Amino acid sequence: GDCQRWLISYKASVMGWYANAHRYIEKSSQRSTRYRARWYRRHRAKEDPWISITDHGSAVHSGHIVYGENNYGNIHASRVLPSHLGANVFIRYKVTESSCSHLDGGGWRRVRHVPPGTRWHPARDQL
Repeated sequence: GDCQRWLISYKASVMGWYANAHRYIEKSSQRSTRYRARWYRRHRAKEDPWISITDHGSAVHSGHIVYGENNYGNIHASRVLPSHLGANVFIRYKVTESSCSHLDGGGWRRVRHVPPGTRWHPARDQL
């Protein structure tokens, strides 16, 4: 990914089972303060979680989805992956010098990468 579209969220916001539910985003490429967006992480939906900068419904069309799984394609992927060099997932373990240190002080370790294309990550573990 090109680090142009990103969000920071606590693990507790991502985990759990929910559908079209408000989840907290601490900050993102659109806002510097905490807010909520509607995401999906359904029990039997292998393309989940759907993590997005804005509410899922509008994010699909505007290219603001930042993560999905199970090689899911359609506009969920084609509106963002080809034009942003794919997508990355980083987890902050502790604050240290690292790549992408310009994002909220650094300390990030890349744990997943989706190359440019029209399909999301092939994992089915729901992150």
